[in-house]
Amino acid sequence: MARYDAKMTNMVNSELFLAPLRRQDAVSSSRMEGTISTIEELYRLEAEEDAGASDPYREARNDDIETFLYSRALRNAQQALAEGAPLSEHLVKTAHQQLLYFGRGARKRPGMYKVEQNYIGDDRRGKIYYVPIAPEQLAPAMAGLVQFMNESTMRPLLRTALTHVEFEALHPFEDGNGRIGRMLITLMLWKLGIISQPNFFVSGYFETHKDEYIERMRAVSAEGDWSGWSIFFLRAMHAQASVNIQTADKIFALHSEMRERFRAALNSQFHDQALDFVFASPVFRNDRFVDRSGIPASSARSLSRRLVEEGLLRTIEPAAGRRAALYAFDPLLDILKV
Repeated sequence: MARYDAKMTNMVNSELFLAPLRRQDAVSSSRMEGTISTIEELYRLEAEEDAGASDPYREARNDDIETFLYSRALRNAQQALAEGAPLSEHLVKTAHQQLLYFGRGARKRPGMYKVEQNYIGDDRRGKIYYVPIAPEQLAPAMAGLVQFMNESTMRPLLRTALTHVEFEALHPFEDGNGRIGRMLITLMLWKLGIISQPNFFVSGYFETHKDEYIERMRAVSAEGDWSGWSIFFLRAMHAQASVNIQTADKIFALHSEMRERFRAALNSQFHDQALDFVFASPVFRNDRFVDRSGIPASSARSLSRRLVEEGLLRTIEPAAGRRAALYAFDPLLDILKV
């Protein structure tokens, strides 16, 4: 994890490399809850919102909306912490409110704790695996958990491990508990000084080992096996840090390769601005490129057209009337596919 953190800290404009990892985590974490989306669909929905669409969700599937909302809620929570907000119940509730802002979750009390008993189980089989804490006992339990998160003298990684499993055991919300619980891991790692920026993403390992992830958490409640859970969690952090390093290296290598290709293809003083824009927004409407790339409008239109001709951008939707063309930068999307 220290190697991952050092790599990100030492990169110039590290947000170019962190933002794709954040989106990748959103897809993995949402997929664990049965929400099936892709990185391209997530970026496409972001592009529609960024382009100022009057209803960016109108043509989107529920699964894509939920993944998009997870990505936005995580980004906003990270920004709030970076600006000095405490790791508090208010922060958790705000993230939950943003997570369930629209779509299927909007009817499940966004930003508010449960008022009815919930269960963890298999609805299709009619099996209940675990009964979380009752709503009337939740308030002091959450207050105690937040105090533990912030004030315990336990080693930070173990404190994070125990916080996550305890949050999932409390299951404080009607819906979205798994996704909020995994967000808390990232936020705690930064707050407790394990990483220097609030940008470590863990959902990929948990998705790959979903059955063991669930069983290890269940064994804490059923058998008191805190050690088994903690060992699993630490192995997950180690393995995910290695994967994140590899992915970041691939993104960095792609950026270096594409810098030369963009320079040759565009033959323009603005090739670096064009490259950084498509890395930050690998799916975008052309009018956003014209408005926000920092390139003069006439040059920007010419450069995007040239990138399409050279095969560096794929046209998802051609321009139609007042609606600008929608483009995709496949080399980056291919690295991020999960």
